[in-house]
Amino acid sequence: MKKKDYMLLWALSIGLWLLIVPLRGYYVLPNSWMGALQVAEITHSIAFAILTWWALKRYAPKAGIWRVLLPLLAPWLFEVPMHLILSGALWTLPTSLMPLWAVITVALFYHYRKIWLLLLCTVLWLLGVTEGHKQWVEWLRFGNLPTTTVNVTNCEVSDSTHTFKLSEIDTDYLVFDVWYSQCGVCYRIMPEVEALRKEYKDNKHMEVASLFAMLIEGETVADGYRIMQDQGLDIPVYAIGEDSPILKNCDIQTYPRILILDKNRTVIFNGSLEFAKRKLKEIVQDTK
Repeated sequence: MKKKDYMLLWALSIGLWLLIVPLRGYYVLPNSWMGALQVAEITHSIAFAILTWWALKRYAPKAGIWRVLLPLLAPWLFEVPMHLILSGALWTLPTSLMPLWAVITVALFYHYRKIWLLLLCTVLWLLGVTEGHKQWVEWLRFGNLPTTTVNVTNCEVSDSTHTFKLSEIDTDYLVFDVWYSQCGVCYRIMPEVEALRKEYKDNKHMEVASLFAMLIEGETVADGYRIMQDQGLDIPVYAIGEDSPILKNCDIQTYPRILILDKNRTVIFNGSLEFAKRKLKEIVQDTK
């Protein structure tokens, strides 16, 4: 392979990567069973799969597969170490690894020409950009949070009339959507929380409600009710102050957060709404 061809592959690889990187943060299919898929993750994968196949067909017969792949892998030589070293960069590691897997898939198929291998690698890629990515983010956000060791039975909450302990709420399971007034994401998931409440409204073992964290000075329980009414939602509102043991014991520093408490008011789930839905289905099966 001539030097100019080699430099061309380097330029195409890095240029293609830089062209698609700005798409990070944009999502497709936000409400599908697959969840929110990153546009950049999918676009990078498809684009680099096409580039890899073209490069291998054109240059590999004379230059060899590995010599062709080296310039194509240039973006990952820099980005993957960055994800592993820099604080906070692990969040987007799948966004980098899934396009890399697409390149490996094409290279394997080019070398072995086995349809079953292509199909297997494609299925693994699909799992990676859907369930694998969601599991990764959930683990990073909530994987080290305490659950079964946290009991909040004596913690107090307030409604529109009085303040009382969680042990006084007469239901086997409590599902709390923990939110605060300046959280945009909290507002976006509220309709989903109401849909969840309606789904389980006839279940005598469960109550789905919102837990309004009054983090802004001067806020009251009434503000939580007003916000819920302004959103056109009918979710029961309980409120806690910023010094509530619930926030401390459950290590709630980011919002929104879904908590599921059992009859003993022990936290059995501490995480996102999507994975809370899965936990609730397990609970329903166990209570039948």
